[in-house]
Amino acid sequence: MTQYHLKIKDTTYEVELLGDPRQDEVQVKVNGEIFTVMAEDTTRMEKSTPAKTLKAKAPVTGSASVTPAAEQPVTAGPGTIRAPLPGVINAIKVQSGQKVKANDEICVIEAMKAMNVIRSQRDGTITRIHVSLGSNIAHGAPLMDIE
Repeated sequence: MTQYHLKIKDTTYEVELLGDPRQDEVQVKVNGEIFTVMAEDTTRMEKSTPAKTLKAKAPVTGSASVTPAAEQPVTAGPGTIRAPLPGVINAIKVQSGQKVKANDEICVIEAMKAMNVIRSQRDGTITRIHVSLGSNIAHGAPLMDIE
């Protein structure tokens, strides 16, 4: 697909468009990490602004044209539960510090109007929740850490 080298505040980003940029949502790869971005209609803004602005739907740091969805970069470890498909977090069924057993419901991802229940893969304690209700996630994005 199309590749760009963007320089923002002395930092260079390698960006590759993985989909059709004319769509409302498109996946992009920024320095090797895949994000879903959404075009936002800004036609009600001043005439000096561009017609469309990209807004990030997954974590990106240091970008002027893409807004981060999380404050800190997400690091995944061996106990990280990842999203099996892209979608929107519809429900979070656990809290940080909560004990879970294998096959317990931990969250629900809405994808193409279908509700997909995500279950714990093993017994343990939820140590960190990487997503929030309503956040858009990409395939493979970290959801929660379990120890």
